[in-house]
Amino acid sequence: MAGAWAPALAAMVVAVCYLSTLMWQINGSDSVYADDVGEYQVALPLWGTVHPTGTPLYMLLGSPFVSALRGVGLAPSAGASLFSLLWAAAGVALLAAILIRLAVPPVLSALAALAIGLTRSIWIHGSIAEVYSLWMFITLLALLLALKLDARWSDGGGWLLALLAGLGVAHHRLFAPLLLVLALWLWRRAPRGKALWRWGVFAALAFAGGFFPYADMVLRARLGAEWIYGEPGAWAGFWSLFWAREYSGLQGPPGGLRELAQALARTGSVLLAELRWPGLLWALLGVPLALRAPRRAAILLLGTALAYGLFAIALPRANFFEMAAMPVVAAVLLTATLGIANIADSDPGLRVAAATALAAVTGWYVLNNRPAVLQITRDPAGVQAIAQLDDIKAPAVATIMSPWGRRHFALAYATRVERRYLGWRVAHHAENWREILQRESIVYTNADSIYGFGPEWWRETLGAEPYFSTSGPGWVAVSLNSLPMDAERPVDLELASGMHLKGWTFAEHDGAFEATLCWQALQSPGADYSTFVHLGSVAEIVLPEQLVASSDHSIPVDGWRPSTGWRREEVVCDAHAIALPPEAVFSHVIAGMYTRNASGGFEELGALRWARAGRRWSVVR
Repeated sequence: MAGAWAPALAAMVVAVCYLSTLMWQINGSDSVYADDVGEYQVALPLWGTVHPTGTPLYMLLGSPFVSALRGVGLAPSAGASLFSLLWAAAGVALLAAILIRLAVPPVLSALAALAIGLTRSIWIHGSIAEVYSLWMFITLLALLLALKLDARWSDGGGWLLALLAGLGVAHHRLFAPLLLVLALWLWRRAPRGKALWRWGVFAALAFAGGFFPYADMVLRARLGAEWIYGEPGAWAGFWSLFWAREYSGLQGPPGGLRELAQALARTGSVLLAELRWPGLLWALLGVPLALRAPRRAAILLLGTALAYGLFAIALPRANFFEMAAMPVVAAVLLTATLGIANIADSDPGLRVAAATALAAVTGWYVLNNRPAVLQITRDPAGVQAIAQLDDIKAPAVATIMSPWGRRHFALAYATRVERRYLGWRVAHHAENWREILQRESIVYTNADSIYGFGPEWWRETLGAEPYFSTSGPGWVAVSLNSLPMDAERPVDLELASGMHLKGWTFAEHDGAFEATLCWQALQSPGADYSTFVHLGSVAEIVLPEQLVASSDHSIPVDGWRPSTGWRREEVVCDAHAIALPPEAVFSHVIAGMYTRNASGGFEELGALRWARAGRRWSVVR
């Protein structure tokens, strides 16, 4: 077939671009594109299941792929991203194949497909472990098959398209807007009379057959896979996942004109961000030309774009703007390319000009979209979250509470996939924490969790007043009983009336100074005290240049334990991690407490001092 090289060349070139931005490590980005990336990086190598609707086809194909690459030494995090890359590159090949099917010259087809594949969202999903590159592949394959059936109808081809549609919907419900477009498109070509009923019955059976990957999801749950979302192995749990009942609040239309206007504005801004000015010019020039006769293919493509644009507007709370934009951008730019090719067909000079322009658009997308992709794929927050596990002071067997999200997935990847930190189990916020604490006495959580799961959440969850204390820099120990003192050097130093320092630990490494101070109130404090640690060149700091570095906790234990909640004689440990300036030199540590008075000023409760002698610290009395 003439021009068969074009899809392969476009796929290979775009694959190189995707490879240059591939997410190799566990996800750390909080971008809307990366919400679920870490979950897939964990679930695929563990042959598990994921959030509704389960994306069973992605899991069915992805788990053996990732496992096979792991067998030859490729990390599962990278293998999951590479799985998406292959589908994205295959999708770009289909873009070129669609254009060649529409008699667009191979050079223009390859360049246009390449440019579309390098638009922002499509490029991002070719570089991360997400389901949308496979969804785009199925969408484009369905459009290509529909175009072939339009030219030459066959019952077998129609049934194949029905099966493909079932697979698409089963994979992701975002395929659903295309169903109406395909149905209207094929109505004119489908058989009539009794033959229509016969064809319709078999098409319905083929469509239903496309949901067979859900059997794999049930099987994984029944076999006890290590990573299971919900209860897909039970009847009620399966249908809850299938219908995404957990997300029922995201499935309604705009709640009024204001929300509708916001959805329109958001959809428009996303499309402009995807097309950018080169793509917008390309579309404005080419789409009107494509609507000249013959225009049936343009109608199919623009109908697809309209369906997904309306979907994004009709279900604004689903937050699929960026994902729904991908078929809109692809369909519009395919249509534009068709129009430009129609007028350039008879003039070699115009063909060269069109090819040059598309090459320039491709280069512009590379230069301007690649940094945005790298910002997501190179975000180190996931790796940093795992590294923080080294700071936690916990026994060999312990449970860590990490709320569902990117940090949870990173910690789960380290403990479950990489099998590091054996004996530590990472659990999310929806587990039965009262039962866990009654069994283990102490659990641990990252201090950052205070923003969404603070003391009040723990009180409601446990049905009792919990105890909180530091368990290493950035980590908090939670218990239903008084916690043991976490300090290497026990002392009994009075800070002020009723407040004592019972122990301390200093450590310096990797450009940071860590100080853990364990305080005891002989009576429950009547005020909220802030804690501080200052590093200085002298014992009495009076000048700014004498202060090397400092840390203040407006509420002790990283915001978890206001002192007004301390029990009588309870020991509360508070850890300060202080980043040191380059080549910092200090000889004294000053630590203590302060509070605000009625006028808003600061009142120091007291301060304790340490002096350095070599590598040892001694209390200055």
